[in-house]
Amino acid sequence: MIREGVRLSPCLLPMMYNPAMLRARPLAPLAAGFVAGVAAARGVGGLWLPFLGLALLAAVLVIRWRPPLLLVLLGFALGGLRQEAVPDRGPEPLADRVEGTVSGPPRIYRSLDDPDAGPAADGSFVVGRVQVRFFRRDIPLIGGERVAVRGAAHRPRPATNPGQFDHAAFLRRQGIDAVMVLEDLEVLRGPPPWSRARAWFRSLFDRGARPEVGAFLSAIVLGRREAVPDDLVTSLQRSGTAHLLAISGQNLVIVMFSLWVLLTLAGIHGRPQTLALLVFLGLYTLLTGLQVSVVRSFLMMAVFFGADLAWRKRDAFSALSAAALGICLVDPSQVADVGFQLSFLAVLGLATLAPVFHAFMGAGGWLWNRLRLGLGVSVAAWLATAPVVLEDFNLLTPGIVLANLLFVPLLSAEFVLGLAHLALAPLGAGVVSGTAAGIVYDMIRAASSGITAIPFAYAYAPPSGPWLLAAYYAGLAGWAAWCRLTRERWWKTASVVLVAMPLGLKGLRHRPPEGVLLTVLDVGRGSCACLEWPDGRTLMVDCGSLDARDAGSSIAARYLWSRGVTRLDTLVLTHPDADHTNGARSLLDLMRVRRVVVTKAFDGWSWPAGVEVIRVERRAEPFRLGDVEILGPPLWEKFGPGVPANDTSIVLRAGGVLLPGDIEDRGVEEILTLPDLRARILVMPHHGKYFKRHEELVRRVDPERVIVSAPRGHYSPRVVESLAVPAHVTGREGAIQVVLK
Repeated sequence: MIREGVRLSPCLLPMMYNPAMLRARPLAPLAAGFVAGVAAARGVGGLWLPFLGLALLAAVLVIRWRPPLLLVLLGFALGGLRQEAVPDRGPEPLADRVEGTVSGPPRIYRSLDDPDAGPAADGSFVVGRVQVRFFRRDIPLIGGERVAVRGAAHRPRPATNPGQFDHAAFLRRQGIDAVMVLEDLEVLRGPPPWSRARAWFRSLFDRGARPEVGAFLSAIVLGRREAVPDDLVTSLQRSGTAHLLAISGQNLVIVMFSLWVLLTLAGIHGRPQTLALLVFLGLYTLLTGLQVSVVRSFLMMAVFFGADLAWRKRDAFSALSAAALGICLVDPSQVADVGFQLSFLAVLGLATLAPVFHAFMGAGGWLWNRLRLGLGVSVAAWLATAPVVLEDFNLLTPGIVLANLLFVPLLSAEFVLGLAHLALAPLGAGVVSGTAAGIVYDMIRAASSGITAIPFAYAYAPPSGPWLLAAYYAGLAGWAAWCRLTRERWWKTASVVLVAMPLGLKGLRHRPPEGVLLTVLDVGRGSCACLEWPDGRTLMVDCGSLDARDAGSSIAARYLWSRGVTRLDTLVLTHPDADHTNGARSLLDLMRVRRVVVTKAFDGWSWPAGVEVIRVERRAEPFRLGDVEILGPPLWEKFGPGVPANDTSIVLRAGGVLLPGDIEDRGVEEILTLPDLRARILVMPHHGKYFKRHEELVRRVDPERVIVSAPRGHYSPRVVESLAVPAHVTGREGAIQVVLK
């Protein structure tokens, strides 16, 4: 069985300081132990773990009766056994034709509506254990159809760069072990009735509402993964409120309240009302496609409000524990899902930390009480989830405290308008709710842009690491216990700032390399290389890929953050081809870049404010720009206006490394006229493609080793095999790192 390391979410730590509370809520320690057992078994494996839990359980029974500890150990043993019971299924054989049922509506990454060609998009859908990706196509699927798909299939490639998100592991947790690029689609059987009903509800958002508003309403009401504008998604991410785009407990509360009003007006009260509410909430959960986040919220609400049906007292901790236990019992892989961790951490933060801030702010009038409630909830949820957001998304979002005060009411209003639109659109009155929803949508966009423009509202930063993560949660649990078990003082509440400080320590503890560190990142068909000096100076040469969706945000920035680097001194873009530049804009957006070095081929580009832009042209002799020695581009006038873009690449030497961009035969001939080309490392030009004088170039450079930035099948084996020095290829080895001392 493939084992995956899992960061054990310490989500139950803040409540462990109160044993009496645990004895009154036996599901809490049982669920905590079960989650810990699943996580430990996934990370380490072996039947010895659950048996160790049973042995400790027996020892505690013999030594002293401590119910909470007994339940924790019992849960740990059962969680380990549940994880070990997961069948060890191997990946299905790759095939160029797959037949199966579409698991849900396609996920749209980018809409590409063309007035001439009609609607088209980039996206994906899942058939069995295969993720089918499509590009620039209109896929008429709604989920539940039986289809036959044909195309080129391959295994998801694991992360091959430091700090890179492991998309293969993410797909594996979803039960996907192959990826196919769609060539042909044949529908063998139509969708079932529930899919048709869901598609009909989605079509209602197109009546009377602008297309972008309809897509937004569909996302927050039905949970459809449609192409919400990228700038809005980015703003919500930076303000820490992107989770509001997904259906969660807040949405179900609004649905429940709306239903409660209708049932109350109809004269239905008591347990019949509770039962009706749970039935309707269950139907709504089905309507959203049984997304995990919705199921989590529904289980918590079902246990919480369903206590009335069993003549039990409602209890948030018991509901939370039952939901965690039920989800992990059915699907243990959810323990490793960041959505699972954030959901339960946020609820626990609200239950254990929010009361501290409520008490600190004191009671007052109606408006003040509403304000302190909102602030307490915002601060508590942020403190509980900030380390996980930093670890997985490299984001610190203190602006969420203000953002929640604005976005929660606005998104709640938009959600209610979405529900109203579903009722009004079939009656022909969708223009009323659609117009109102458009106004609120515009307010949301304006608010998101305004909040992220506030200084220090967000910051991209390196992840904290497991030890600082554990220290943070231990400190937060101790702080919460100290504040709640002793007399309240303002300085105690304010001291939470000291608890939050470990979140930023990783960036302050950046350790430069002992020599010049060269890293050629594996970006597939593209190029991205980084040099880092012992004194902390950094240089990146190119940032582009034809394979990665965004090499700047998904690979280059994450590599720099993993090194503890938040500022890039120099970015050199050798020439404007997409495989060298299409990740540059996101990199400039995510990192503090001091200067950019380009040629006149970039004259039409716009650059962020505060970035120094240097345009270089070939001079009679090589010249220096700080750490960078410019050897090219060749004289444009020599070739005339028809010079290929590749041969206009900047050729540079820095830190003992020669990086010639994509120069081909004429560009190589030009730089061979220079008297000195020696370097310790040569990154082969044009991704290791064949050119006539590559052997002479290698001889003149006289490198210790050669590096090729290209995937398998996209470089010339003839070139690589003919070299008299060691050659490394990113497509075979992943990111290549060399320290030059």
